[in-house]
Amino acid sequence: MPPAIPPANPSAAPDAQPSAPAFREVELKLHAASADLARVASLPALLALADGPAATQRLRTAYFDTPDLKLAGNGVALRVRQEGDRFVQTLKTVNSASPGDSAAVAVRREWDWTVAGEAVDRAVLTDPGVAGLVPAAALDELDCLFITDFKRTTLLLRPDPLTAVEMAVDDGRVYAGGNSLPISEVELELKAGKVASLFDLALTLQAAIPMRIGNDSKAEAGLRLVTGKAPGPVEAEPLGLSPLTTVAEAYRHIMRQALRQFLANEACALGGSDVEGLHRMRIALRRLRIAHRLFAPLIASPEADRLVEESRALAKRLGPARGWDVLMSGVIDPLLADTAALPGTDRKALDRLASLARSAGAGPAREAMAAILAPGCTTMVLALGAWLEHGRWVSEAEGDRRAMLSAPVGTLAGGWLSARMAKLGKTAKPPEDAKARDKLRRRLRSLRYTADFFRGLYPEAATLPFFAALEPLQAALDAEQDAVIGARMLGELKAADPKTATAVAAWIERQSDKRRKALPELWKRFRAVPPFWS
Repeated sequence: MPPAIPPANPSAAPDAQPSAPAFREVELKLHAASADLARVASLPALLALADGPAATQRLRTAYFDTPDLKLAGNGVALRVRQEGDRFVQTLKTVNSASPGDSAAVAVRREWDWTVAGEAVDRAVLTDPGVAGLVPAAALDELDCLFITDFKRTTLLLRPDPLTAVEMAVDDGRVYAGGNSLPISEVELELKAGKVASLFDLALTLQAAIPMRIGNDSKAEAGLRLVTGKAPGPVEAEPLGLSPLTTVAEAYRHIMRQALRQFLANEACALGGSDVEGLHRMRIALRRLRIAHRLFAPLIASPEADRLVEESRALAKRLGPARGWDVLMSGVIDPLLADTAALPGTDRKALDRLASLARSAGAGPAREAMAAILAPGCTTMVLALGAWLEHGRWVSEAEGDRRAMLSAPVGTLAGGWLSARMAKLGKTAKPPEDAKARDKLRRRLRSLRYTADFFRGLYPEAATLPFFAALEPLQAALDAEQDAVIGARMLGELKAADPKTATAVAAWIERQSDKRRKALPELWKRFRAVPPFWS
C-alpha cells in the first residue's frame, strides 16, 4: 500500500485560492478488463479523432473524511491529488443521480485549489462558497481514509470542430487499510459540445472492447472499501415535470430516469446480497417500456421501438431469478426463522427444501448476472441514451407531430390517465379468478406508473389520497401473484420431502387467503377516491 498521507494542515497554504469558483464536470465512465485497457488509447477509431498525442502520468490521491463520514453524508468528497510536483485539493459532489443528469452521465460540481503539500488544507474549506458543503464540526476531525494510486493516459478527442472530449484511461488500485480494489476504467469528460457525443464515443469503444457503464465515482468505491458495506438498492428519484414541461421534454426526462434507476441498481444486483437490486432493475425496465408505449405514437421512431424491445428481452432474462429470490426471502427464509409456523414439520426436511430451492435458483441467478454483464446490455443502454440525447426525433419532426411534441405535456397527461383508469372496468369487486386478478394487477401497475410520471403536474395534496389508496391495493395483488409463482416453483422441487412441500404450500395458501379476503375493502377504498387529474 502507498505511504499514508498526513491527516490535515490547520493553516492555509500561501498559494491557496479561497475563492475558487465551482465548475461543472460532465462525465461518462466505462469499466473494462485490465488486460484491455492498454489497447484503448491506440484504437484506430479514436486516433482518427485525436487532437495531439496521448499523455501518461501517475496520479496519487488521498481522500479525506471524518471517522463517521460526515462529508459523504453531505454528498461531497474531499481529496488532495499529486500531479507531478503539484498538489491540488478538490471538493466534489458525488451524488451522481440528479434530475438534470443524462442517463449514464454524471454531472458534478467541483472546486479546486492549488495547495502547498499533500495534507488537506482546512482554511479554504471555510470559504462561504463551499462552507455549507463541509460541516464546521467536521473540520477538526478530517483524516485520510483511503488512497487511489493509478496510471492515467489521456487523449483529447474532437469528433467535430465544436466538440472536445477528454478520454482518460485509468489503471491502478484504491487502498484502504490492508485492503484494495482495482481501478480499471475509461472516463469520457465533456469539455465542449453536446452530451450525445459522450454516448457516440462510448459506443465506438464498446464496439471494439466490451465494457460496462460505471455508475460510481472513485470516492464512492473507496468508501465502500472503507465501510465494507455492500451496495444497496436504489429507489427511483422523483421526476421533475411541471405544467411548463413539453411533451418531448417529459418523454426524455422519464426515459432518462428509468435508465438511471436501472444502472444505479446494477451493483446491488451483481453483489447478490440483496434481492431488491435485481427487482428494481426490472422495475426500471418496466417503467421505461410503459413510458415509451405512451409516447410512441408521437415519437414515431422504429429505432427507439427496437431498443425498447431489446429491454423487454433483457427483463425476461432477469425474471426467473427474481421468482426464486421471492420464494426464498418471502417464504422459505421466514419459515426457517420461525418453524412454529409449520407445526409438525421436520427441521431437516425444511433445511433440505431450502437447499433445493437455492440450488434451483442458482442457474437463473447466473443467467441474470450473465444478461447484465453481457456486452449487449451495455450497448442497448448506450444506444438508447445516444438516441435520446441526439434528439433527432424532435428536431426532424414535422407538422402536427412537431406541434404536439412542443405542447405542454399536461394537455395529454389527463387523457392518458383516464384511458388507463377506464381499462380497470367498473366492477364492484376485484375478480376471484387468479388469471383475471393478474390482468387487473398489470393494468393497475400501468396506471400507477403513469400516474407517478405525471403527478408533478398536479397539486401534491390532490395526488396523495389517490396513491394512498392505490399502493396497498397494488402491493396486495403483487404479493398474490408472487404467491402463485412461488407455489409453482415449489412444485418444481421434485426431490423435496412431499410432506414438507405440502406444508409449505399450505402456508402460502393461508397467507394468500388472508390477502384475498382483504382485497374487496382495498378495492372499495381505491374506487372511492376521485382521480386527481379530473
